[in-house]
Amino acid sequence: MNMNRKPCGQTMDEKSMNETACVGSVTRRGFVVGAMAATATSSLHGADATDRDVIQKEIDAIQPKDYFAHLRAGPNMSAEARDAAYARWPILRRYDAAFEKVMREARETTVEDRPAIWYVYNMGVVVKTRQSLFSIDLCHRLAPAFADALDFAIISHNHGDHFTQEFYRAMDGRHKTVFSNFADNYGACLGHKGLGGFSRGECTYQIRDVTVRTYQSDHNTLLRGFVMPVEVNVGDYTILHNGDTFNTQDLRPTRTPDIWIHHAYCWGSKDGSSETVRGIRAFHPRLTVVAHHQELGHSIGNARWTFAKADARKAAAEAEGAVAVVPFWGDRLV
Repeated sequence: MNMNRKPCGQTMDEKSMNETACVGSVTRRGFVVGAMAATATSSLHGADATDRDVIQKEIDAIQPKDYFAHLRAGPNMSAEARDAAYARWPILRRYDAAFEKVMREARETTVEDRPAIWYVYNMGVVVKTRQSLFSIDLCHRLAPAFADALDFAIISHNHGDHFTQEFYRAMDGRHKTVFSNFADNYGACLGHKGLGGFSRGECTYQIRDVTVRTYQSDHNTLLRGFVMPVEVNVGDYTILHNGDTFNTQDLRPTRTPDIWIHHAYCWGSKDGSSETVRGIRAFHPRLTVVAHHQELGHSIGNARWTFAKADARKAAAEAEGAVAVVPFWGDRLV
């Protein structure tokens, strides 16, 4: 085990970040983003908080059934139907524009050292290394259109807020590996040197310049062994993504994570502390990403976690001395 780890270091400077548009008319400064992670003081300032309040109201205005209709329409949705959805629910325009931003930046970005990582939606991220482009828990209406660009994909578990069947079929039909604990991915085996990614338990795979280490974890007290969290190593850089893991004791990273992307709301403990804090104490991630907030497929109220609830988890992480961020759709984390 290599314990001589490289520091996370700087990402984009604050001036560049503030001048970069996010989605819609909201400025980059309008969100707590991973680009400011190294400062450990990421926060909203002044009028930018109003921008986020506007977005929260847009999110609260859409019902799960309306979001799922948009999601199921896929990338072949007619322009007329798309524009009608945008007019009725402005948040859907931001949702699509954010992923279009990620797709564009991922294609244009050149990686020299550590990976580039973008936050797409919910638990979904896109990662680019020097040799690879892949996704983890990519769940978006436009995801199937991105399958041609991806080298492989990782899906932590069989829930509709972590992938779509259309995206899986797009990858499998192109003979590309999909690491999951529920789909056979025979299509990958038909490709040149294809690698099927079906995994139950602890397995290690090498694909291009990426090592994928899978685990098995409980989603909750009912869905035991349902989730496949992953540790992804790219050279000296380590990504820990826990899917919807219920308990941090199921996570056993072999190295200190440079970035931990986690569902910060999946748990509750008897003493009132969160698994966010437990994870920080257990494996000391260099950057903690509070994810799975604003899931439009969840019911409005306690199940659709707001910016305010995400901020509370971020504050709990920072109270432990950790660097933590609350990203929004389309943000580049690293």
